[in-house]
Amino acid sequence: MHLFVVRHGHSPFTAATDHQRPLSDLGQAQARQAGQFIQGRTLQPPLIVCSNATRTRQTAAAIGEVLGSEQIHAHPHLYHAMVGDWCDVIAEQAQQAALVLVGHNPTMTQLAQYLNPLHQTPFSPACVAHLALEIAADGLKLPARPHDFFKPDAQ
Repeated sequence: MHLFVVRHGHSPFTAATDHQRPLSDLGQAQARQAGQFIQGRTLQPPLIVCSNATRTRQTAAAIGEVLGSEQIHAHPHLYHAMVGDWCDVIAEQAQQAALVLVGHNPTMTQLAQYLNPLHQTPFSPACVAHLALEIAADGLKLPARPHDFFKPDAQ
């Protein structure tokens, strides 16, 4: 599986709650750049899974628009997800050739480090870790093989 671990784009603290924070114009541009990075590395539109927070849904939508993917699943339990929760999502989607996960930091940095302990780059907004991951009947086969890491131009 081609796995893309993505942190949401830039989001200022302008909403009534953390859950409602939208992407800024910069965050929208970053999300589109992340989508362009992913687009050059997949043969078919991947499934995109995100938390149900506004900023992750908007990041997923911008990536999906670039990729031509309408397969976006937003899950409430991923808003406060830990690494193990994201690993469960990966295992549940084992049949996918490519999977994009859009979440929050520090969890996305921690997930990339768990999947490949050599990954030490912290995720700034809209960063993407591209990993190759095998999934066996008994779970994820670690470590994942790193392909590359993307950091948007606009920070």
